[in-house]
Amino acid sequence: MPKARRRSAHRSERFEDMALPDELLGVLASQGLERAFEIQSAILPDALAGRDVLARAETGSGKTLAFTLAMTSRFRGRKVHRRRPLGVVLVPTRELAVQVVDTIHPFARAVGITAQLVAGGMNIEKQADAVARGVGIVVATPGRLIDLAERGALQLDLVESTVIDEADHMADLGFLPDVRDILAAVPMGTQKMLFSATLDGQVEELVDAFLVDPVSHETTPVSAAVATMDHHVLEIAPAAKRAVTAQLGAREGRTLMFTRTQLGAERVAQELVEVGVPAAALHGNKQQGLRTNVLAGFRAGAFPVLVATDVAARGLHIDDVSMVVHVDPSDDVKEYVHRSGRTARAGAAGSVVTLALPHQTRSTRRILGEAEVDPTWAEDVADASHPALEELGGRSPAGEPVEDPARVKYKGAPRKLDLSRSRGADARKAEERRANEERRASWEEEPRDERRGGSRRGRGAGAGRSGATGRGTGRAKGGRGTGRSGGRGRSGAPSRSPRRRGGR
Repeated sequence: MPKARRRSAHRSERFEDMALPDELLGVLASQGLERAFEIQSAILPDALAGRDVLARAETGSGKTLAFTLAMTSRFRGRKVHRRRPLGVVLVPTRELAVQVVDTIHPFARAVGITAQLVAGGMNIEKQADAVARGVGIVVATPGRLIDLAERGALQLDLVESTVIDEADHMADLGFLPDVRDILAAVPMGTQKMLFSATLDGQVEELVDAFLVDPVSHETTPVSAAVATMDHHVLEIAPAAKRAVTAQLGAREGRTLMFTRTQLGAERVAQELVEVGVPAAALHGNKQQGLRTNVLAGFRAGAFPVLVATDVAARGLHIDDVSMVVHVDPSDDVKEYVHRSGRTARAGAAGSVVTLALPHQTRSTRRILGEAEVDPTWAEDVADASHPALEELGGRSPAGEPVEDPARVKYKGAPRKLDLSRSRGADARKAEERRANEERRASWEEEPRDERRGGSRRGRGAGAGRSGATGRGTGRAKGGRGTGRSGGRGRSGAPSRSPRRRGGR
């Protein structure tokens, strides 16, 4: 299928010079936004004209505002019908769905329409009732949107504009078959806008199947998204990892830390709270209300450190994150770029620090090389007194436990949030962990020949393996098949393919 490809030039246009309604210009002015970012200048003319758009842009480039302005401009003053939205925005995660709908709300209200969040982990009856009353734009995760369609609470036959955001992340999570089913239920020839960091593989197949002569815009290559950051690697001794992490967490400013597993995120957050650094964990195994509460607190500046798995690495925008710490190094360059992209957003300054154990240094060098960054590399970081930590702003934590931020309710959290069931810092587990570390340290300090001297029984009782209990698989729920259905159920609604779906 032919595609009109062009590379956009940043013209830094003023919003008031674009063909936007006065109501939207008023909202932009109230938010202090005067000039469009590069991707907004590139996309808006084609999007406002109803063209299909294919966009590849760096993280934090402002693409959410771009399609928000396009959709709300098109639907200004339009009548909405029960169960039949005019626009649909598909996103891979609940957190991103919340963020996108929050961006859309003020612009939608200004032009007389409404936007509704439709995502798993929330009350489906309330979402169904809201859609049944009639909404202009639905922001949804694919699984929950199909759930509502199968209930008969939502139909897509009047959709005029569809956005697929973070399409490459959809592919990574196995959601593209559901996206395909949804697009098959949307009238062909209506506007579709697809945003992705990469435009190959399954994403390219989706483009060829459903977009009609799209105009492609590519601003900054994904690998260049990390060019505005300061990159550092600390080659640390295993015994120093906890203390180094605490030093970085105690620095001034807002810090986002990434771990490989859900259990790792909880463990690091608990360790920080125990030494006096307010921190909370964010991962896919938390109840949705607790995740919303933690994000609300971190955004509001109620606590300085958020420890997350990669659920937070894609699409989320959190202001003023001045440092990203890869507590567990990334597995590939794409993961490194998107984790790191949580700082230095929209031209701001930021630092990225990777903590590499000796066996992780080779893969870390390879990934940073592929990302085309030249980091400052500190070798032999044996403890928290290393000069590299002071250069990064690290400070010694207070040493006394603080209130667990995960047990506090913040503005923006669900009204009926029950924090009594939340699992924050656990004193008993902390004591067990310290005891295990002491046993392990005492074993490592024993002379080699003494360990060989038949004290195998002591070795077994010494909890030499206990450190492994803090490790988790972090594996996503459920795999996804590749089978396809026709994509349409009754009344043109999408139907789920005959496969077992993964987590939504």
